[in-house]
Amino acid sequence: MDHLCFQVGRVRVTLLARSTEYRRIRNQVELVNALKTVPLLEVSVVDYKYRDVPFLEQLRITHNSDIFIGMHGAGLTHLLFLPDWAIIFELYNCQDESCYRDLARLRGIRYVTWQKMDKVLPQDKGHHPALGDHPKFTNYSFDVEEFMRIVLEAADYVTQHPKWRRSIHHDEL
Repeated sequence: MDHLCFQVGRVRVTLLARSTEYRRIRNQVELVNALKTVPLLEVSVVDYKYRDVPFLEQLRITHNSDIFIGMHGAGLTHLLFLPDWAIIFELYNCQDESCYRDLARLRGIRYVTWQKMDKVLPQDKGHHPALGDHPKFTNYSFDVEEFMRIVLEAADYVTQHPKWRRSIHHDEL
């Protein structure tokens, strides 16, 4: 995991990848490559599959993230373990607008999500065997420029937060 070798003064961005059938980021490589062009950002991509990443390691990675990005899904509950200055960026909430926003509010951290629906492209309508058409059951592509705008606003928030300590690494939880 990249978080073992961090550079002081950089904002640690962790993108949570999904290996599930639905809610994958179709242009993930393009988004990550855009993030990596910004010297202020230290970028990691993780897939929290339990067999590959033990739970305590998942918590350590999350706790050492300043911006945690992911699609709507249970993996976003990791926001509970983010540091106080962190931001959770629910890349797309799949029309379940309050779930992780409310959890972030209860945890006391900043929550952001995608706002410009004309800049998110679903693969299709999404198909669930019982629910029918549903946005949780497809994959998405995102406008790179809009993605970067949101991330850079988040990075500005983090670096201005009085508790941010220029990426102090925490081994303890």
